[in-house]
Amino acid sequence: MVTDIYEKINEWMGAHIAWAQAHPKYGLLFASGLLALWLTGLLLRWKWACEWQFNRAKTWMFDSCSPETRRRIQIVLVGIALVACLTMFFVWE
Repeated sequence: MVTDIYEKINEWMGAHIAWAQAHPKYGLLFASGLLALWLTGLLLRWKWACEWQFNRAKTWMFDSCSPETRRRIQIVLVGIALVACLTMFFVWE
């Protein structure tokens, strides 16, 4: 019973992984969706989206900026990444 369920799940996942390997272009749509969610979170000031990094060490060049400046920098960077993913999806042959 348990092994049958495991084998069905394994077949299902194997089919999806094989499809993803045959069509790598659609991974860009998945990445674009995640970036769009992150950008929405930044624009709506959701806490999880606006956190710059998990530890507060001074390891990045914009850590000394105000939180609003960091949020704007994130919006620009995530926006550029989103445009790049969508451009690659629609231009890639």
